[in-house]
Amino acid sequence: QEDEERRQQQALTEQEDEERRQRQEKTDAERRRLEQEKAEAARRRLEQEKAEAARRRIEQEAAATKIQASYRGFKDRQ
Repeated sequence: QEDEERRQQQALTEQEDEERRQRQEKTDAERRRLEQEKAEAARRRLEQEKAEAARRRIEQEAAATKIQASYRGFKDRQ
């Protein structure tokens, strides 16, 4: 009788341990997924910032070229 109760208690404890381990694995997997999403979002944001900086630089270069051309045209008319 006592042995059977002890075996049942042992089986219950093992089952609880397994359920706890599975919940922990699930939690860890979700944490890793969220960290990966966060890293991917940061990478995309950095790429977008780089593209925006490149676009502004090109616009500034185009504006400078236009000003230089206007100035040369003005000098040529003098």
